[in-house]
Amino acid sequence: MDYKVEKEKKAKKSGINPYVLIFSVIVLAAILSFIITPGKLENGIYTALPKNKLNFNNLFNIFRAVPYGLRDSASISLVVLVVGGALEIYNRTGAIDAGISALVNKFGTNTQAILLCALLILFSAIGGFLGWIETLIPFVPLVIAVILALGYDSLTAVAVPIVGLMGGFMAGPTNILTVGVCNEILQEIGALPKGGDLFVGLSYRIIIWIAVTAVSIIYILSYGNKVRKDPTKSLVADVDVSDIKTNKNTDQSKDVKMTITRVLVLLTILCAMVLCVIGLKFGINGVVWSVDDVSAVFFLSGIIAGIIGRMDAGVIADSFIEGAKNALGGAFIIGVARGVYWVLDTANINATVIHSATELLKGTSPLVASIGIVIIVSFINGLIPSGSGKGVLLTPILGPIGLNLGLSPATTVLAYQFGDGITNMFWFTYGTLLIFLSYGKVPINKWYKFFTPLMLIFFMMAFIFLAIAINIGH
Repeated sequence: MDYKVEKEKKAKKSGINPYVLIFSVIVLAAILSFIITPGKLENGIYTALPKNKLNFNNLFNIFRAVPYGLRDSASISLVVLVVGGALEIYNRTGAIDAGISALVNKFGTNTQAILLCALLILFSAIGGFLGWIETLIPFVPLVIAVILALGYDSLTAVAVPIVGLMGGFMAGPTNILTVGVCNEILQEIGALPKGGDLFVGLSYRIIIWIAVTAVSIIYILSYGNKVRKDPTKSLVADVDVSDIKTNKNTDQSKDVKMTITRVLVLLTILCAMVLCVIGLKFGINGVVWSVDDVSAVFFLSGIIAGIIGRMDAGVIADSFIEGAKNALGGAFIIGVARGVYWVLDTANINATVIHSATELLKGTSPLVASIGIVIIVSFINGLIPSGSGKGVLLTPILGPIGLNLGLSPATTVLAYQFGDGITNMFWFTYGTLLIFLSYGKVPINKWYKFFTPLMLIFFMMAFIFLAIAINIGH
């Protein structure tokens, strides 16, 4: 017993607390706000502003950052809480346990890798063609539970949605949040014909998407199969995931047989997912949905599932609160991460950082310029995680610079995509990454150990694809 306690203490010491890490960055950002000259960017034109004064109000921004960050990310934080509540209701009906058991039995031990590949391809397609990452948050806990049930470790489980979604997002064949936003701005400033194709260069990006997806599958499957054969080789062997596996929090834990009641609950979950996809992508009755509507759908779905599962109103309410309580850590971390951007934006030093970085590109060759864009956007991504937000600020600057250095608008946007997308899987200031990791109880230092080699591979692929793009006149 003493050995076990000692082991748990060591495991806790070895992890990096993400809240401490992000708050340290907030403090650093606040200090930089007094050192870096503020400025503003309008239509790609930079204007310096007076230096920030060292006074109580400006220093107090360190502590304002968390509540204001939570306010600015309220919709995403709320969906995490609501889905957490709904998941607890689903769990208590026994439907999820039964569904996962049936799925695992259906695939058997010899075809589990096929299911893993299928999930990776699905996530990559959603991230690449729809540009969805945050809106997939509700489905990730279920996917993690499935992958754990297949015998893989929690690192493999979180890698599937993270690398799948964000790797696909990076290639982004029809990603409206990066390709669409950047090309629309390039049309406005005259770099592309007005009213033209927002997804110019689509065929080349599809090739990139296929390559990125294939590399992701090989890398994750290689690690996952190694760990399945020998669990001691897992990077998270010391992490207890018993509470996120199936057969928990349910009176039917010993009986996971599929019943009509459980089938109906699973259909309720499926209907909620389909309804969200339709509402977010196409709209319903002429109204395109937002993330808040996703919260409403899963709130309703949880209630219906509880009624189908013959739970009384009080039990449904208690289950929902318990689930939301368990999801509080993930929801809270989004606001803390958003606080970094809030401090920099409030101090008006985002524009100065962007302007100073892009000045380094002037006078370089097309290939060096494209690689420079990737590197610069990668660093800025740690400060401004939003792909569309960075696109609005950077495109009016990068577009003309790229044209002057011999880069086509499509290649400039491609370089931007790589810079934005690859480091979405790395920066701890991106709250969604931390949520996915928290769902699988994966410490961020363990994630870095797993992902860093793949990140370097992605950067090498990016540079090669950019060189090819320049040579073929993409």
